[in-house]
Amino acid sequence: MKEGTAAAWMEDTITFAHLTNPATNRPNGYGTWEQFLDHFEEAFNPIDSAGTALHKLHALKQGNDLSEYISTFKQLCNRAEIYSFNAQKDYFIRGLKPALLSKLCNSEDIPIEMEAMYKKVIAIENAYQLLLSHRTTTSDSRNQSNN
Repeated sequence: MKEGTAAAWMEDTITFAHLTNPATNRPNGYGTWEQFLDHFEEAFNPIDSAGTALHKLHALKQGNDLSEYISTFKQLCNRAEIYSFNAQKDYFIRGLKPALLSKLCNSEDIPIEMEAMYKKVIAIENAYQLLLSHRTTTSDSRNQSNN
């Protein structure tokens, strides 16, 4: 909190706390812990946290870590107050890597609830990683036998 917006907020908060309140002729102080937290959240939480979460959800893409994608996805859905399966499914599959999405769509049973959807894509990803691991091991064995 030594620079930027946080530093300015801290300086303003400290200055206000030390100013004398004309009604009581005493310093304003920091108030209760709850008042401090309210003041802090008011300063740093987005004005429209649901809208901010929705915007982030639109842009969310799976990176290398599927578990991180799922965790972030769940948090953003909660913040954006999106609870409908169809809406969640739509956002979720939009952010998946194309290869994983293709495997999900080509699977025989596409889940009809989100927890099952998460388990399904994790199982598909784990099977793919196992295949890659097997290919690497087989390739290494062939290279060693050729030497």
